[in-house]
Amino acid sequence: MKNLIIAAAGIALASTTVTLGTSAQAAEGPFSGLKKAAKKVENAAKDVERADRAVKEAKRTKGRSVLRGAASAATGGYVGTTAGSNYPRTASRGDYLGRPGAAPAKYASMTQCANTGLGNAFVAVARDYTFSKGLSTETRSGLIEREPVSPSNGCVLPGMGSGEVVYLEVDTAKYNKYDYALQCISFDGSEQLDNTNAPRTNNYSGQHVMLHTGHSLGYTPTASGRNSDRGAAYDKHLESRGRSMITFNMPELHTDKGGTDFYCQHYNEKTGQSLVAFTYRRGPVSRP
Repeated sequence: MKNLIIAAAGIALASTTVTLGTSAQAAEGPFSGLKKAAKKVENAAKDVERADRAVKEAKRTKGRSVLRGAASAATGGYVGTTAGSNYPRTASRGDYLGRPGAAPAKYASMTQCANTGLGNAFVAVARDYTFSKGLSTETRSGLIEREPVSPSNGCVLPGMGSGEVVYLEVDTAKYNKYDYALQCISFDGSEQLDNTNAPRTNNYSGQHVMLHTGHSLGYTPTASGRNSDRGAAYDKHLESRGRSMITFNMPELHTDKGGTDFYCQHYNEKTGQSLVAFTYRRGPVSRP
């Protein structure tokens, strides 16, 4: 490591040789050459300092970046890294691909909707939001950018894209969550999603819906306190109305650059009916 620093300093100092007596220097004054030499020495010192930082960073990362970082410090940059960063450049993962169109008729016609009182549905994203407490501002995460949606044909919701979350409510007396499982098939019939790759069911709870009092997004009801306090408050809110909440969130797949459209239904094998159905476009990144 010391040899690397000395080498970096040598590269920089090798360029500090003072040459006097040229016509250009004479025109600039008798001290212009010394001033330029002093500036080069100053730059060389900065190069050495950068090399020293690179070596220290290599030690911190157990040598993963020593060759790339320290070897290029003498030139004032890190080879193959993002400007101002010690981390390697990464290729773009792709673009958000939006939402799919209507479900193919052959699949939609196979869905028989269960009578569960489905309603109060919205599509959202899970993001941070802020709220005020006196003079202070705090941050929490929750379901925001909500877009109310209504089912067609009894239980079929509009399409969703990667990174979006759908929230809905059903009558508690008509719903047993253990009776239902999500089924998803691509529009062309070539791919079915298993429990690992399908949209996640009930990843969100009341605390993500019941935002903290003092936010400015306009969603009600609200509650104060810890996440668990707000979650409990929302459970009571649902219970008082005889309702249960269900969420599905749409995953991304970084290798699916072109996107794949799926038709999904929350299906009850005992009855052959579905609580809800929707289309979903899987892409490489989530909704920005």
